[in-house]
Amino acid sequence: MKQKVSQISPDKLYASLLKRKNEQEQQARLKSPIVTANKYLVSSNRNSGGSQKIEAKKSRPASGKDLKDVSKVLLKKTNARQNSKLVETKENSQNLSTSALSLLLKIKQDKYENKQSQIQQAKDPYNQETIQKKYQKLMEMTKQQQQLILKPKLFKGPRSISNPDISTMQLQIVKANGQSAAGMLYNGQTKTNQDIFKLIPKFCHRENDWYIQVSDGHGTNGHQVAQFLQEVLPQFVQQGVVHMTSCYERDKQINQVLKNCFLQTSDELMDSGIDITYSGATTVIVLSFDNVLYCANIGDSRAIIGRYDNKLSVIELSKDHKPDCFLEQARILQRGGRVQAYSDEDGNPIGPARVWKLDEDVPGLAMSRSFGDYVASQVGVICEPEIIKHSLLPCDKFIVVASDGIWEFLSNEQVVEIIYEYYKKDDSQGACQKLIQLAREAWQREDEVIDDITIVVAFIK
Repeated sequence: MKQKVSQISPDKLYASLLKRKNEQEQQARLKSPIVTANKYLVSSNRNSGGSQKIEAKKSRPASGKDLKDVSKVLLKKTNARQNSKLVETKENSQNLSTSALSLLLKIKQDKYENKQSQIQQAKDPYNQETIQKKYQKLMEMTKQQQQLILKPKLFKGPRSISNPDISTMQLQIVKANGQSAAGMLYNGQTKTNQDIFKLIPKFCHRENDWYIQVSDGHGTNGHQVAQFLQEVLPQFVQQGVVHMTSCYERDKQINQVLKNCFLQTSDELMDSGIDITYSGATTVIVLSFDNVLYCANIGDSRAIIGRYDNKLSVIELSKDHKPDCFLEQARILQRGGRVQAYSDEDGNPIGPARVWKLDEDVPGLAMSRSFGDYVASQVGVICEPEIIKHSLLPCDKFIVVASDGIWEFLSNEQVVEIIYEYYKKDDSQGACQKLIQLAREAWQREDEVIDDITIVVAFIK
């Protein structure tokens, strides 16, 4: 039996063979363990872009199984990319964790330091330790500066235009004179002079140092008290300052030394045998060390400087201690005294304020500080001096130290104007005589009595 053989056209046969060949190549690619390229993705290569797109369209899979295989390959690559990102994310996370830990440690350290600072500030709210260190440093700088000032400076020539800050000028007292005149009573008789003054050039055996003192006694034995002060007080002052060889040492100790000298003199006066129940004396002293002055004062005697700098002016070296001054009166009231002026029949005040005992009309003292005056000392009258320092300037021309006999009716400005005319003539003695004359005339015009008058004038060059 003969079989029937079907005839196939050459075109169909060629197409069938080509299709089978393509399928075999596709299966071979899918079975390969390593995928070298994704034929469904278009390459970014500009030269082969068009041809790759055509090939991709021709070689698309025709069955669902092929699509699944392709999905597996894509999934593997996707997992690989995700795993890579996870690794990178983990590394970044570790880096961030390290940075965050460093930041936390820094914040913790800052909190600790702030807490320590707060604890230190709580222990010392006013920062006393720092202030003390700054104070010590300032004191050391001051001491060094004083030492530099004390070093002698030798200049080859006088002050010049090229070096205007260099000056060989040394300001000091070059001449001093004093005069004292007794007052007059109501009946016209001359009274016992209770004022006294003392001038000591070359004080403590130093060429340019001076000691000036004016004491004004009051009461029955006021002249004895003043005489005692003239003899004793300068000795104590000399013993106190003779060992002071430097400006720094003197500035540091002079106030306490002078206060001790006044207190020692008061103690000696108490043991002197002079009856000081209602007698005493005011005192003002001026110490001149080269171009520096120290004034110590108790009572209403006074010291001033006459200055000429295009015009005349006054520099006060002391302050009057009157009972009605606020601080003086407060001390007297605290000690059980009272401050009141004399009064007439109608109760109107007459004259200056005076110190009295609270329940008695004694002693009636017209000043709040003095030597002696035992009764007044029980109600707040003291002998502690008020001390003022003054550095002389080229415009300072003369010093005036006088009792209240001068100052009662003559102002500071009037005294300076009168003395300046004698300063120009270099006549200190004539200045003293003129001032005493003018003061007596003022007392005669203004009062029925004349107080004792004492003045010392010292010229500065």
